[in-house]
Formats: sequence, C-alpha cells, structure tokens
Amino acid sequence: MTTCKDCEFFFSVPEDADDFEKSKGDCVTQKEDEKGKYWLTRPVFENDQCCGTFHKR
Repeated sequence: MTTCKDCEFFFSVPEDADDFEKSKGDCVTQKEDEKGKYWLTRPVFENDQCCGTFHKR
C-alpha cells in the first residue's frame, strides 16, 4: 500500500506552525487555467492511503 508520505506532493507541516500535528502534512498540487497557475492544498497525514494524484518521489 502506498501512502501520502511517499508522494511528491506531500509536504510536512513545520513544528512551529499553528496547525502542527505529528505526521500531518499538506497535499499541494499545481493547476493551471486561462488566468494562470494556482495551487490547491488539502490537509493529509503521512500514513493516509494515497489518492489519484499520487506521484512517486
């Protein structure tokens, strides 16, 4: 089973952040439309099962 921590889009939340929890991170994906590039984020945990946007590091 692949997990979020193995994904290129997973970024750990720093310990000094307000929303820090052990093994918590953000899934950050880049999108583009007619106005330009933007990023979507959602909170995830290292051991969550990977989603459809999974990309191996």
